[in-house]
Amino acid sequence: MKITVLGSGCPTCGLLYELVKKLVDEKKIGAEVEYIKDFNELVKRGIMGSPALLINDKPVMVGMPKDEAELLKIIQDNPDE
Repeated sequence: MKITVLGSGCPTCGLLYELVKKLVDEKKIGAEVEYIKDFNELVKRGIMGSPALLINDKPVMVGMPKDEAELLKIIQDNPDE
């Protein structure tokens, strides 16, 4: 599984990236986590907000989750294909 946090490099984007890394480590989720700080990537993919969470290059969330449980559910509901 590849999880990408896509954003502009703002503090909120960085926080989402850190939360994703933490959950992947704690829950032993087999995933590669990357952080792309390129606003042009958001535009290129047609995503109109940030941060965006992509799983296997598919957008699954824009913005911040309300808590870690919501983020974990999003990750678990989008398994590796």
